[in-house]
Amino acid sequence: MANAALRSRARLFPAGLFAIAVGALLVRIAFVVVVDPQVPRVGDASAYHLLANNLADGRGYIRPFDFAVLESVRPTAEYPPLFPALVSVVSFAGVKSVEAQRLAMTFVGTATVVVIGLLSRRVGGDTVGLVAAGLAAVYPMLFMSDGVLMAETPYVLLVALALLLAYRAIDQPSPSSFTLLGVVIGLSALTRAEGLLLSVLLIVPLAWGVKALPPRRRVMLAVVGVGTAALVVVPWTIRNAVKLDAFVPVSNNVATAVDGANCDLVYSGDQLGLWRETFSTVGDEARKRPQAEACFEGFDIERRDFDEAEVAADHRDDGLEYAREHTGRLPIVTTARWLRTWGLFRPSQQIEFESFEGRPEHWQRIGTQMYWVLLPLAAAGAVIVARRRRARLWPLLSTGVLVSFTTVATYGQQRFRIAAEPALVVLAAVTIVTLAGRVGPKRSPTPGAASP
Repeated sequence: MANAALRSRARLFPAGLFAIAVGALLVRIAFVVVVDPQVPRVGDASAYHLLANNLADGRGYIRPFDFAVLESVRPTAEYPPLFPALVSVVSFAGVKSVEAQRLAMTFVGTATVVVIGLLSRRVGGDTVGLVAAGLAAVYPMLFMSDGVLMAETPYVLLVALALLLAYRAIDQPSPSSFTLLGVVIGLSALTRAEGLLLSVLLIVPLAWGVKALPPRRRVMLAVVGVGTAALVVVPWTIRNAVKLDAFVPVSNNVATAVDGANCDLVYSGDQLGLWRETFSTVGDEARKRPQAEACFEGFDIERRDFDEAEVAADHRDDGLEYAREHTGRLPIVTTARWLRTWGLFRPSQQIEFESFEGRPEHWQRIGTQMYWVLLPLAAAGAVIVARRRRARLWPLLSTGVLVSFTTVATYGQQRFRIAAEPALVVLAAVTIVTLAGRVGPKRSPTPGAASP
């Protein structure tokens, strides 16, 4: 009788997770079709759309707007390559519309819900897994990226998968476990460059924390994991060196981020901690703007001698020079950036700012409000997990460190928080289940699953 009950319970989780995944897919499709968030004509989302179609048409990884406006074929590393390559799968199939590409991303977003469910089960058991998956299915901060065609869609999937593999590496600290973790982290870096920081924040502490192994063995595991992550990225870095004649590890996008985040407009006043652009379509006109207004001034793509890597380096240097000349403001500016990303500073302005990228303002507001509910629940969940399994909390906390470092180094934006959203959902689910008095046994019937 007991064995039959255990088998029945073991079947309940997959069935429940499948049902939640179907619901998650329907939510995402409805968001794309009914809410119909618009992809701005000029911006990251439209650049991904054009990059994908250019790849499908055999033009390679070229600057999208240069080709669309001037028919100039110029190699680029402005964006990491994985998301355009993923979107190009739809284009290769002959469907090149923005709508088709957005619908395809709803399946990637649904996969994220499934992985969050598995991760949460690993942390807290079956009930926590299903509650977390249910939260992830309806959380706007997760599904909005699918509808507006942004790289956060595969990035958050890869981060959640890295967390799941991190727990596997804790239980099975072998070279193969750390190699697989390194592969996923490397792929996350090819989606958003900051993902590579997880190799330091996640792999190194996990390897060193395997107390059952001698120090030399622990160092070897760390080298295997970090080295694998680097090897995944290296072919793209070599490609950039060949095509752009410059050392660009992942992307040139950091240059525009640094330039637009370090200027007068965002170092004081009501836009403190934001990112600003002050460019026009004509380079000479942009350069005539008063220095006090100059943030990121755009790329003058009409120049015949335009060199992306060189221009990006100039923008990066401009931003860094401004920061060096205004170091006295950095504590205030970086604090504002951090608070903006975590939804704690001028949230209404932040919602409006992020709607410029295509996110419906109404849904951005709902997502922010839901986040405010999840945040204290997640904080309580972290305390619960720390008390019961102290060594197993760090993988989840590492994503918060990653987000904080990224935003302090660049600027404040809630979508930068995407890497930490899976951990927030997992920890919030732990609290919800605990408060409901439904925490299961310390060991789940499924091998490898643990109580919080």
